[in-house]
Amino acid sequence: MADTLPFYGEVRVLHASDRPDLEGKLGGILGITEPPDETTPPAYAVMVDGEEEVYTFLREEIEPTGRMRKQEDYY
Repeated sequence: MADTLPFYGEVRVLHASDRPDLEGKLGGILGITEPPDETTPPAYAVMVDGEEEVYTFLREEIEPTGRMRKQEDYY
């Protein structure tokens, strides 16, 4: 899992089949699942800017922007 993204890393939504309106939006990672084994990839809980819910994405559905956000941005 060398490609695991960090908590509070800023990401852009690339694909959201159930919510295509989220595609292209930015957000911050607030949670990362702990997979039961090494073959299962983690999922990411992302607070998408302008939304009031946290959405879950797989790694291939989001891309990092290279910027980090702060815990204070959310809590």
